[in-house]
Amino acid sequence: MDVAALLAVLDELAPPKLAEPWDNVGLLVGDPSRALTRALLAIDYTPAVAREAREGGFEAVVAYHPPVFQGLKRVLAGTAVYDAVRDGVALYAPHTALDIAEGGTNDVLADLVGMTSRAPVKVLTDARARLSERPLGLGRIGPVEPVERAELLQRIKAGLGVGALLVAGPTEGVVRSVAVGAGACGDLLDDVLARGAGLYLTGELRHHDALKAAAAGLTVVCALHSNSERVTLPRLAERLRERLPALEVRVSAEDRDPFGVR
Repeated sequence: MDVAALLAVLDELAPPKLAEPWDNVGLLVGDPSRALTRALLAIDYTPAVAREAREGGFEAVVAYHPPVFQGLKRVLAGTAVYDAVRDGVALYAPHTALDIAEGGTNDVLADLVGMTSRAPVKVLTDARARLSERPLGLGRIGPVEPVERAELLQRIKAGLGVGALLVAGPTEGVVRSVAVGAGACGDLLDDVLARGAGLYLTGELRHHDALKAAAAGLTVVCALHSNSERVTLPRLAERLRERLPALEVRVSAEDRDPFGVR
């Protein structure tokens, strides 16, 4: 097997054409013709993840956040990109393509909160909308079986594997509709409010957006940026193993959100 086989599957699961125009997705470093036996999945290609990949003999790292985002003027020793090139490690980033794609990041969050059906919070209206017969878009919103907020918060903590959440707005009462948006999705808040969700799960939200949501009676739940995304890695690993059974796929043990609660 070579890296190109992995690229073909990743491009199928998270078509790069779905990504936001400002994003940088796909193969960012590497040689598609290089032999491939092991792939490591992470949210961020940190020095710890890079070391894990190097010491574990992984020829490819699927890093959800693009390790190369803006134009590089230098690639120097000691930087993640230089080390990846030196070590022959392919770096692939799906980012917003995986968020928008069916079965991707936001659908994993929708499953976690128990959505019985779902639709994008904000539907795409540009050329990307023609890439699927179903509506494509940012975030997910849909009904859930009536659940007390306190119970849903515990479900979210367990599903994300976190010990604490940032919560603004009502913490009691029954929720019947939930919205989710992985990462930093404050831009979707007005759409969430207009669609009448009772709770909005995301990674991070600006202070005044949290005040706005609380004043409107919407419970907003912030898990920290990458904590809202990391839950997609085990699902992505399963999907890759199904399509590439000869490839060893691991979820990084070193990948974690830079923030912690003490």
